Amino acid sequence: MITVKKPVQKIISDISEKLGIDEESVKKKLKDIIVPVERNLYVETNKCVRCELCYEVCPVQAITEPSVKNPAEIIPEKCVKCEICAKTCPVGAINVLEGRAELKNDDVIYELKEIDVTHRKIRLKKHELDEESCIKCGICERFCPTSAIKVEKRNSIDINLDLCMGCTACEKVCPKSSIKVENEMGEIPAENVISLNNDTCINCMVCSEICPVGAIVYEDGSMKLDDKKCIFCGKCEKNCPVSAIEIKPKNM
Repeated sequence: MITVKKPVQKIISDISEKLGIDEESVKKKLKDIIVPVERNLYVETNKCVRCELCYEVCPVQAITEPSVKNPAEIIPEKCVKCEICAKTCPVGAINVLEGRAELKNDDVIYELKEIDVTHRKIRLKKHELDEESCIKCGICERFCPTSAIKVEKRNSIDINLDLCMGCTACEKVCPKSSIKVENEMGEIPAENVISLNNDTCINCMVCSEICPVGAIVYEDGSMKLDDKKCIFCGKCEKNCPVSAIEIKPKNM
């Protein structure tokens, strides 16, 4: 559990200005209110191995392309909280947080906790090293998460494929493109199911317009949902004016 304390005065001032009521009235209304904090994702930068898998799988281009110098970063204004990146990261460098916020005296207290994420399986299929072009710089060894690579700088390189997990980090960071990796990616774990009630639906097409992956379309006089395309970001459910869409855990 992570606890963060922030001064509440600016929040009160902003609400007061927007609603046109005095600050004391705002403070009274907020007293003893506890609200949930929306799930957020962040990259634990010291764990990032520059494999680019999160960057490649993000359906909304909300992750920066990592490099040797810079780890991957999530772009908050683009992220739709689908958690595909967290489920794909081979080293658990992307974390999901949720919690609650409570007004206490002159502070807003945020209590946040890390959510367990089910990771997809990644398996090595093929690994090739071009020793002629390899300069034995040691960058691949630095980023290999399983210590499968041992480099004696400018002299030799040894790769233990029994330890290799197929994450492709070595291929991505190699300055001479001397390494080629093929892997097999397992299915993205689906913990939720989505349903669309066409009897309730009014065909306003709000869901279709905001779906980032085109999983809902208007066809033959009604809205059609492709649950194989759905990334369970929840945007359609939150914005449906008649609550015709529901996302719930699989085991419910």
